[in-house]
Amino acid sequence: MNIRESASIALRNSLSQISSLSDDAWNAIEPYWEFKNLKQGEYLHKIGEPATLMAYVMDGALREYFLTFDGVEFNKAFVFSGEFTGSFFDLMSDEVSTASVQAIKPCKMLVAPYEVMHELYDQFDCFQRLGRIVAEGLFIKKAQREHAFLTMDAQSRYLAMIKQYPNFEKELPQYHLASYLGITPVALSRIRSQLKKGFVSN
Repeated sequence: MNIRESASIALRNSLSQISSLSDDAWNAIEPYWEFKNLKQGEYLHKIGEPATLMAYVMDGALREYFLTFDGVEFNKAFVFSGEFTGSFFDLMSDEVSTASVQAIKPCKMLVAPYEVMHELYDQFDCFQRLGRIVAEGLFIKKAQREHAFLTMDAQSRYLAMIKQYPNFEKELPQYHLASYLGITPVALSRIRSQLKKGFVSN
């Protein structure tokens, strides 16, 4: 079995965990997925470019990030093995990307045109269910993130992050974590030091 076939099997298993797929539905979409390697630092797409591809990550890690008005990068999400990316807001809005999707580790992935999935909604009910469940999951993550930024201080956001995503600290450099939390790396180091000493904010 070659790496393309292994990736295809992993993709079908991941999709089936979200919503059951008939053989006909899988056979309709499977040919559109192409294998792609990204080196560390390379992009699936950049801010200002058309967002057309959705990706299934077989191995590696990526970040989705915005640029603030003064050019500072702000990480909005991280994507790991077994997950999907493409900056779905940009894919669904059919406009140029508001976010960049960049490999922060070497990545092996399958990519497919988002418009194909959208066209298949009308042909297969399972794709409608799949799209709805994915959209609901993204909405929940977005609401949780907004709640954290509006109601929590930096230390509380950090504690919530490591509880919800325990792999982040092991997988990601400190400066990427700090950007995700909306603080500087120095502030993140200070929070970690305070927690080691038992100082927890109320």
